[in-house]
Amino acid sequence: MKPTAFAATLALTLPLLATTSVSALAVSTEQFVNKVTVSDMFEVKTGKLAADKAKSEDVRDFGEQMVDDHTETTEDLKELVKDEKIDVKMPTSLDERHKDQLDKLKKLSGADFDRAYVPTQVVAHEQAVTLFEDYSKSGDNEALKDWASDTLPALKEHLKEARELNKELSAPAKTAAADADKKAMNEVTDETDVDGADTMATDEKAENKNKNNAEMAEDKKPAPPSFEYVTAQSPTDWTAQTLIGKTVQNSNGDTLGEVNNVILNEKGKVVAITVGVGGFLGLGEKDVGVPFKALKFRDEDVMDKKAEGEDTADVNTDDADHDDTVIVIDATKEQLEAAPSFVWLGEKREKRADVENETDSAVE
Repeated sequence: MKPTAFAATLALTLPLLATTSVSALAVSTEQFVNKVTVSDMFEVKTGKLAADKAKSEDVRDFGEQMVDDHTETTEDLKELVKDEKIDVKMPTSLDERHKDQLDKLKKLSGADFDRAYVPTQVVAHEQAVTLFEDYSKSGDNEALKDWASDTLPALKEHLKEARELNKELSAPAKTAAADADKKAMNEVTDETDVDGADTMATDEKAENKNKNNAEMAEDKKPAPPSFEYVTAQSPTDWTAQTLIGKTVQNSNGDTLGEVNNVILNEKGKVVAITVGVGGFLGLGEKDVGVPFKALKFRDEDVMDKKAEGEDTADVNTDDADHDDTVIVIDATKEQLEAAPSFVWLGEKREKRADVENETDSAVE
């Protein structure tokens, strides 16, 4: 017998629910790194399946987002483990529990895949949020605690999106039931018309007509927004206005340039910044594109106190203007000056036009 979509969903989510309480316990740095690495690996692999096998376009888009975001998280974690010289061997394969879940998803496709994949994402991100919250408060590595705190908003947004998708997937079933009820009511009405609708009082017909018109008018009202409004800025949120003009340094404290612009993709994700490099008083300066994931945001007071061996507990980092934040990238000034210039779309069109004009002139 072919398993139902509900059975497949239950088989995937029960192992996750069984381990939810574990993430609420304090974990060591090694356990945290291992859990995050395996979780990211699972998100990337299942995200690729969703992009290929899901029926819903929203689920496919969500899967692609999971691939992009959790690949980036893994790269950030690897870099942090290396920079902080954390003595831990990061896993290179899934554990048995995640392998089993992945194998079950591989056997599904279309709507069945959607109904199994999305609930696992809700549970997995609930666990991830709890894990990152716990480590950001009680972890034993300060740099990793900061990173966990910085990563939390993105994980919470993933959880919110997964819950909304889960709600959307349950809506068609309710709509189908409502349609069936409406069809049954219509059939009863048709039978009444055949057997003796002519005897219905005129005022009852008018009342029903007015009621139907009122319901139709109600149906035509615009639906409320499908999103929740963002009502406040968190300490880890940046504005483009604040970021542009910020000085960029390297880990040695050398000034490399300043942020000239911010590059976003169609999904609103910040892809890169352009750093103005070289030149004097704006003359001869060129833009160099630096991936946003290569940036490190460090509090200047915290860095100074750590360098001097002082306690950083009393430093206030809840600064929406980020006045004391230092942007650091791992490069020398010479390397940036030798880097290729960032080419804007307008410049590409101009270059193509120049090439076409040169070709036309040569032909003439």
